[in-house]
Amino acid sequence: YGHMVDQYLGRHSSPAPGLAVLSNWKDNPQIKHLHKHTLPEGSVLHPDLSFDAKKIIFGFCDHTEKNRDRRRYWIYEMAADGSWVKQLTVTPPDKLETWDNRATVVIEDWDPCYLPDGGFAFITTRCQSFGRCHGGRFNPAWPLYRCAPDGADVRQISFNNENEYEPSVLNDGRVVYTRWEYTNRHEMWFHMLWWCCPDGTEVSN
Repeated sequence: YGHMVDQYLGRHSSPAPGLAVLSNWKDNPQIKHLHKHTLPEGSVLHPDLSFDAKKIIFGFCDHTEKNRDRRRYWIYEMAADGSWVKQLTVTPPDKLETWDNRATVVIEDWDPCYLPDGGFAFITTRCQSFGRCHGGRFNPAWPLYRCAPDGADVRQISFNNENEYEPSVLNDGRVVYTRWEYTNRHEMWFHMLWWCCPDGTEVSN
């Protein structure tokens, strides 16, 4: 990649077999590919297991789109045994709303994590803002959003202007994530941990 953030954009992704379950890993490892026959060739990014371990949510980029610059990650969900899979974002319940209806960058969604209230948080380019230090390169900013279980009621819960990554739920229900924040500090040595409530309140680091 030309930059660490490039790996999160569909246009830079590479196809692979995707999600798999490894069984008998101590003695005789066996691999079962979960969506070999339910999704087209593509790339999977950052899966998260549901609290009851029955579902997996993940970012998926469809590589049947031959125009590389139009490849995007969307959020999908599947049964942990691979028996079904469905798309959650960019579906009828998802209104694809952006700030002031701007269309500065293509919308992509990834890095999902299940929330205790039944919805899920994810990272997205829907804010239609750019990372500040990329100049003429295509590299949008992506803060934290959340939505309902079916992809409806998408709303922003972090109003930062930098790239955010890796949301996860702590034992007390808070959402913890990291942010490429380099105001008054070195831009590369470390990314601080931030947290907020699932509704976006009480942001702190």
